[in-house]
Amino acid sequence: MKVALIIPRGAERNTQDLTIREILDVLQEDITLIGDDTEFVPNLGMLTLAGLFPGDTELHYLEEEYIPVDEVEEKLFGEHFDLACFTGYNPQAYRAYELAARYREAGTPTIMGGMHASGIPEEAARFMDAVYIGEAEDSFREVLEDLGKGTLKKFYRSPNRSELTVSPAPRFDLVPNLEMYNKIPLIATRGCPFSCEFCCFPNTYGRSFRKKNIDQVIEEIETVKKLHPRPYFSFSDENMLADHRYARDLVREFVPLGIDWECYCDISIADDDELLKLLADSNCRLVQVGLETLDPENMKDVEPWKGERIKRYPEIIKKVQSYGVPFMGMFIVGMDYDDPGVFRRLFGFVLDTGLAEMDFAILTPMPGTKLFSRLKSEDRILSEDWNRYTWTHANFKPAKMTPEELERGILWLFSRFTGLAAKIKKKQGCAPLQFHVKQQLETGA
Repeated sequence: MKVALIIPRGAERNTQDLTIREILDVLQEDITLIGDDTEFVPNLGMLTLAGLFPGDTELHYLEEEYIPVDEVEEKLFGEHFDLACFTGYNPQAYRAYELAARYREAGTPTIMGGMHASGIPEEAARFMDAVYIGEAEDSFREVLEDLGKGTLKKFYRSPNRSELTVSPAPRFDLVPNLEMYNKIPLIATRGCPFSCEFCCFPNTYGRSFRKKNIDQVIEEIETVKKLHPRPYFSFSDENMLADHRYARDLVREFVPLGIDWECYCDISIADDDELLKLLADSNCRLVQVGLETLDPENMKDVEPWKGERIKRYPEIIKKVQSYGVPFMGMFIVGMDYDDPGVFRRLFGFVLDTGLAEMDFAILTPMPGTKLFSRLKSEDRILSEDWNRYTWTHANFKPAKMTPEELERGILWLFSRFTGLAAKIKKKQGCAPLQFHVKQQLETGA
């Protein structure tokens, strides 16, 4: 059996009128100066799915973003496949549907999973032969059995949350030119104890916190080290360090490996000095933390636990970074208590606290989230054009500013911080302040 594992290109290569293009045009000189911060990350979800196929399957990993435009036709359609598997976030959906139509015309069955398909499976089903909802590890074998019998169902869903201790190792050996990727994604855990209304992960993965065996994680790291000359590991778990005892045991095993790595976590790490020291000793280069907002009112109904701790943000950032662990604060603008002054308040907060890195995104009501349902019921959704769901568009009516003010405000933040980083780099030859334009990256299953 020959199978195509396809990650379609994102919206920025589909259209010409996106806010992201305006950002890139405005910041072109500065982005050139800090271009070494650009992230290239293979798709962990699809590589994990690859491990579920029988060993004699001929698998083709096809990530369109990294295929030269003049080679796409030959790579994707130059030979016949027995199955075409798709994944993607919302801004990749239309391209996935476009490609699927070509495969179906050629008689190749198609199936789609991932965040978009799990959020609105009924839409995906109009363009695919089958849709997989949620995690695939426990029951993807049913898809393969039905495919062999020619009886694919329209929808598949795992009856239980996947047990990570039996999850297959991702097939990084399938990735052409793996060394070109400057970040290699892995997970040690899945699930998050919080249920923020804007987050799409609870819908797909649930809130139950599950863990791989520590030996399992170390083995995956060692496998990648054999394939990549100097891998930088980016753990894409929703909240990798949530279980502090497990986190300490795991990170302790990282210390002798000599790897560079980063992860997503929550602010509770600041209360665990032993864990902070282990993060530093193990070469953790970045902890990425969803601070979300500076206004506790925004979090009262979104995630109260975070809202109650906003006043502690400056001391938390200071403590974590005092251990030599860089802290990225990730912020969302456009929440219901955000007015046009939020952008200057965020700018001042970042400078005052000395955040090593920051990430800004416009509140985006991803389909399948509680936020989408709420805004839809309030008649506040402005667009369901998924190409605009890039975290840089205002796709809803904000409560205390216009959509145009929201988009202009985040552009102002981008320009201020990127310009500042570039000036520092020009003067000092390095950038202690780094900043990320949030784009679609699917690294989950």
